[in-house]
Amino acid sequence: MIATIRMNDIARQKPLQTDLDSGELTPRSTVGQAIGHYRREMRIPGDDLQWTAYSRGVRLDGKLLLQDLPEEDNEWMVMPEVSAGAA
Repeated sequence: MIATIRMNDIARQKPLQTDLDSGELTPRSTVGQAIGHYRREMRIPGDDLQWTAYSRGVRLDGKLLLQDLPEEDNEWMVMPEVSAGAA
């Protein structure tokens, strides 16, 4: 189980480190809640977009509990999901 999460944007301009035992997030929080926490703390707009996190090149399931993540997944890249849509 991870104790600390380090989140960053794709440009690595907005780093955030948070401990799961002191603050808004707990081990029972989900990946989606952690993404929301990151966006609020960094004041990132884009409520009309779906946001996701990647760890070690793999997309994290937004419903996964933080307590279920292996220790190796403690560094995340947080970004909006973007797709090329047909007109």
